[in-house]
Amino acid sequence: MKLQDIIELNKSFEFDYLAQDRELAQQVQIRLVELKLLSGVADGAYGPITRQATVKFAQAFDLAELLNAAFAENLIEATHIPNSSTSILTSLPICGVELIKRFEGCFLNAYPDPLTKREPITIGWGSTKKRDGSPWRLGESISQQQADELLILQLEKSYLPDLAKIPCWSELNPNQQGALLSFGYNLGSKFYGAPGFDSITRVLKNRDWTKIRETFIKYRNPGTNVEKGLLARRQAEAELFLTPII
Repeated sequence: MKLQDIIELNKSFEFDYLAQDRELAQQVQIRLVELKLLSGVADGAYGPITRQATVKFAQAFDLAELLNAAFAENLIEATHIPNSSTSILTSLPICGVELIKRFEGCFLNAYPDPLTKREPITIGWGSTKKRDGSPWRLGESISQQQADELLILQLEKSYLPDLAKIPCWSELNPNQQGALLSFGYNLGSKFYGAPGFDSITRVLKNRDWTKIRETFIKYRNPGTNVEKGLLARRQAEAELFLTPII
């Protein structure tokens, strides 16, 4: 379906309908990127970042938070956002967030550390702190939307600042940044220049993308019971890094 179809058929959907219509989600993302409400590549993957940008657009034009004819018309025709304070919601590469979610488990009920059976108490995609910085307690639970929002908050506050210090970061396209975001979320955001990360540091420093695939694959803990899973993740990260922006 396309925005034009919503207008012609006078249909109405909740924003979360975009999760099941990739073509429509991509069209919405393209316009949101053009209006500087969204950063990254319009890949049709609907998640919390796209949802927040979609809501922001509706609010800027005093529209109901629905995919209806009025919303579609405004999104197609808009040349700017009337509220000058409106800006890009996040500089996180959307593709990286989706890759993290592909390989990480999400638990809506708080659980203790698997090894110590004590603190830190974790929830969602691996969040150990609430929005206000206080710790989670056993017995607490959240919704899927809250889990997604906590992931974004955690990535923005605890991961992106460190990754942005990589000398070539600003030269990388969203797919390359997304691959490194997933890598950093799995192995630590301060990996660049750290002991044990000589290979990935060297490749990034030299911008030698011919070696990026073999370099990613090195970080798979060979000979352990997690090697198979980590290999799949490293291969996916390498594939994303090498996928050109069309």
